[in-house]
Amino acid sequence: MTENQNTDKSDKLTLKPLALYEDMLLNALAFFRTKRDTNIQAHHCLSMYLRQSEERIMKEVEFYSSFLNMEAIDLLNMIYKDPEKAQKLINNIGLISPVADDESNK
Repeated sequence: MTENQNTDKSDKLTLKPLALYEDMLLNALAFFRTKRDTNIQAHHCLSMYLRQSEERIMKEVEFYSSFLNMEAIDLLNMIYKDPEKAQKLINNIGLISPVADDESNK
């Protein structure tokens, strides 16, 4: 995503605290990366995971976009900008169960 395509949505990302073991691993990784701040290291870890998972994630987006007669990038943008609309479209094709709510949405 280029800088001019970015929105404020990502700035609103909040995460629950990590489990102790994962927190310890993150701190160790940050320590060995020139004593980097753990928040910065967590950002880098999440970014790396997403980049490494891009193919798997996009295959799923492509699968559903084909049933919606959409380009994958259009569905990806819809999921990012209007997830409720994307969920309704996917529910309407009847291929998957509604997304389960996690504990933070209750």
